[in-house]
Amino acid sequence: MEIDPEEVRPLYADRDPAHDFEHILRVVRLAERIARSEGADPAVVRAAALLHDVRREEADHAIASAAFARWWLTERGASTEFIEAVAHAIEAHRFREPRVACTLEARVLFDADKLDALGIIGLARLFAYSGAHCHPLWIAVGEEETGMDSAAHEFFRKIRLLPERMQTETGRRWAEARLDRMRRAIEWLEAEIRGEDFEG
Repeated sequence: MEIDPEEVRPLYADRDPAHDFEHILRVVRLAERIARSEGADPAVVRAAALLHDVRREEADHAIASAAFARWWLTERGASTEFIEAVAHAIEAHRFREPRVACTLEARVLFDADKLDALGIIGLARLFAYSGAHCHPLWIAVGEEETGMDSAAHEFFRKIRLLPERMQTETGRRWAEARLDRMRRAIEWLEAEIRGEDFEG
């Protein structure tokens, strides 16, 4: 079943910049590329990527988004097998309440969603999320100091751990590259915070 992204766009109106429709489109592009590399069903992966955050405001947005996807896809005449494959991928995509991804398509969605939290776009999303929640943009911290809330604390608490949590070989390789890029940017950022980015 092919879904037009424009049909989904209104479902993501008024979202914070870290979880808006642009995030959805980035995840779709990443998921489609990983699916091709890993041999996953592209239609399931695309539908799951388009609907994975549709109920982001709920306490367990993965379960709530999967329930919405079941209803939404049923209304459009999708097969039961397709609907359940999409719903399972959505249910298993959450980082903080991990569930076993029983299908390749679920593993692909998990990795695509986490890749968007890495690299320069990941750094931008950290800043956007911190700003939206009135947290400091950056506080230079050590890896053990994760009790506060700032972009830096989120990086050490979650983001730097993502490559080891990836579930496909493609996702793991890309995550390591993006994390390396992110670490180098953070080194420059912290040098600027300290006023040490220029000699003399």
